[in-house]
Amino acid sequence: MVRVAAAASASDMQQLAQSEGCFSCHAIDHKKVGPAYSAIAQRYANNPHAAAILQDAILNGHQGTWGVIPMPAYAPDGYLNPHQALDLAKWILSLKPTP
Repeated sequence: MVRVAAAASASDMQQLAQSEGCFSCHAIDHKKVGPAYSAIAQRYANNPHAAAILQDAILNGHQGTWGVIPMPAYAPDGYLNPHQALDLAKWILSLKPTP
């Protein structure tokens, strides 16, 4: 598992997402089981609470925003701590496609 510093780089975040299995359901630019990270970033681009919303979804799981398939929680058993989840959320939000 990758331990992330306060100023996590994009490559650190991609490596963390890979090590935690996030890419099993998500891809950066196309839908898999879950939505593409770029689609998530685009949907939340104008929401000032986006990072906190995504952090909560990562830690506690979520269902309904993108369909019926649930997002599993990554907080149990110490998979991710809140700081790592927030860093991942910020990284996902940075992946908004440019017009």
